[in-house]
Amino acid sequence: MSPVHPLADRQLLYGLTVASAFKLHQDRPIGPEVPADVTIVDGPHMPYTEQTPAGDVLLDFGASPDRWYTAVRTPEAGYLMRVYSVCDMVITADLQHVRLHMVEGTDPGMRSVMATGALLALLLYLRGQAVLHASAVQVGAAALGFMGYSGMGKSTLAALMCADGARVITDDVLPITPATVPRVRLGATGLRLRPGARELAANFAAGTAQHCVSADERHVLIPQSGAHDELPLAALLVPAPNRQGRLELQPLPQKDALLAILKFPRLMGWCDHQVQTDMFHHAAALAATVPVFIAHVPWGPPFRGDVTERIRQTMTHSPVMSLVPARAAPPQPTGLIPTTSEGPS
Repeated sequence: MSPVHPLADRQLLYGLTVASAFKLHQDRPIGPEVPADVTIVDGPHMPYTEQTPAGDVLLDFGASPDRWYTAVRTPEAGYLMRVYSVCDMVITADLQHVRLHMVEGTDPGMRSVMATGALLALLLYLRGQAVLHASAVQVGAAALGFMGYSGMGKSTLAALMCADGARVITDDVLPITPATVPRVRLGATGLRLRPGARELAANFAAGTAQHCVSADERHVLIPQSGAHDELPLAALLVPAPNRQGRLELQPLPQKDALLAILKFPRLMGWCDHQVQTDMFHHAAALAATVPVFIAHVPWGPPFRGDVTERIRQTMTHSPVMSLVPARAAPPQPTGLIPTTSEGPS
């Protein structure tokens, strides 16, 4: 591996110190005195290929002509993740060094999208950690997670909470440290929204959020930072948007909560026995500790102003909260812009 460029970006993401030869476009900076857990450098560009990489397949998702990604343990005793049409990520056996080979003609901005998403999620799985396809925000002294597939509304609900005074912990990749009180780590600072949700920026007070468009054409809302690391996880919500005005947080029995958690891993298609075993044990421990709700939410825009208050009330009654010391004062809500949307609650 080539040495990292001296102007490399250095970020603390998901509990890992990441040093990169290109900007990661996050706001979790960490100084050079902290040793890097992972270094990421550029490799030569590569031609497009649909060929499965050589090695023992650990992970495979999607089928031709819509293959998404494959990860293998290579004959050279390292790892390779191929995101078809985007890049190859070549990883050393110790999980500490990565060389990124972008497919010819790919937008260079996709490097940071891949590095802070699929790549770091893969490294966390291979390190034996629990990783959900979820966003999380800090409310008071605890964390609230929104888990679901892309497009289900997890980042949208996180953005609504941030407009009402919460602080973003992470988006899209949620690592959880199992314990008597499970805890979450700081991650991505931007909330990646579908084009239809860009109007959410209007819910933020002037100067409290930035907006940009990512290389993969997602609208990224960047609220003010300030969340704490390793916060206790008070609850997990699965968004269930509706147009009928229904606002209800439906608690799941433990068995259904387990199935819900298993349904939303950050990376799909695992066939590695060790990772599958780890995923099940992590999910079982979470379901036994953290309440899981189906969040039936009236969808916008415009969004009803009582959605965030109902979510806050649910957090207050979480059994996890009785185990949480008052380590952080709740951020002051800014208040959502009221709407005239009507419907039963």
